[in-house]
Amino acid sequence: MTDTNKQKSDVHKGGVNPIAAAVVGAVVGAAAVGIAGVAALSNKKNRKKIEQAIDDTKEKVDEVKGTVTEKVSQGQEKAKNMITAVKTAADKVVKTVK
Repeated sequence: MTDTNKQKSDVHKGGVNPIAAAVVGAVVGAAAVGIAGVAALSNKKNRKKIEQAIDDTKEKVDEVKGTVTEKVSQGQEKAKNMITAVKTAADKVVKTVK
């Protein structure tokens, strides 16, 4: 017997797999960006503006990367300190119980 109330895992409302829809959307979006990019790069003024925007973006990404790396290091240090504190507290509890 089959359960008629059970939905297939890859079919949702409308019968479209959301993963397939996402892939199709990404491909269509990439094609649109590519076409717009070719049109924009055909003009020398636009090319200079785009190059400047890319350079600015690279600088901003480097800044954000540095900030994120620093925050991750701080988080790792806090985690190490917390683990040490928990181990110490556990050792004290064990000694007290003995």
